Amino acid sequence: MNTIMPRTFRLALLLPLALAVFLVGCGGGETDPGVTITPGERSPAIEGAAASFASPEDSVVVDDPNVSVVVNVENFEAGVQTETPRAEEIANSGNGQHTHVIVDNEPYLANYTPGEPFDIGTLEPGAHSLVTFPSRSYHEAVKNDGAHDILNFYVGEETGAFPLDPSQPTIIYSRPKGTYSGAGAERIMLDFYLHNVTLSDDGYKARYTVRPADAAADAEPIASITLTEWTPAFITGLGSGNYIFRLELVDADGNVVPGTFNTTEREITVERGEM
Repeated sequence: MNTIMPRTFRLALLLPLALAVFLVGCGGGETDPGVTITPGERSPAIEGAAASFASPEDSVVVDDPNVSVVVNVENFEAGVQTETPRAEEIANSGNGQHTHVIVDNEPYLANYTPGEPFDIGTLEPGAHSLVTFPSRSYHEAVKNDGAHDILNFYVGEETGAFPLDPSQPTIIYSRPKGTYSGAGAERIMLDFYLHNVTLSDDGYKARYTVRPADAAADAEPIASITLTEWTPAFITGLGSGNYIFRLELVDADGNVVPGTFNTTEREITVERGEM
């Protein structure tokens, strides 16, 4: 014998099922919180902090391809921990504060011994560009006016164009970089340095996009943010895997500004330790 359930009873059974389907389809629940990038605030200023290249000299020809530089700092102490709450919230270096040294827009090298010769590797003959600036122990750049320095020089022979033209607006990729694991993978900082450019609502902007490393270069990003102020941003919700972060300097019309440094991609690894 067939029994017809009252309409209100049928709805009561269907609503929980519909809600469950909605949560799965929208990434609900604790196992898939979604990927989010949010702008942050600058860390408290370190007044007068600056880094500069003491050697080699600008525009010089260096004979030895195994290059070392000397970076001097002012009003900045390397090797100590930055004492702000952010040091406990994101990946932090146990070696303390340092300077970032960027060679030809490659991932930065962390220099914990300013004032001493610092090996930047074996360079190809021709033109090269270096950038340095002070960094807190958790790798956030010190964004004072004049805190950074640019050095253009040659190895072996005076040939080729420098990757960075100091007269042009330039964005310099800093973070994220490398591998993030454990608690350090929960909240990852995105950070950059600006040269000869100011960000604004109606002018230049900084645009980050994120995609899985195995996705096509033109694939829809899983997260993005466009910043109109020079501040770090923070990404949460990434699962274990490899990702490509792209940073671009765009103009008021949304066009990418020409320049070797103004479009940069870095592959990072996230290890969340999911069971």
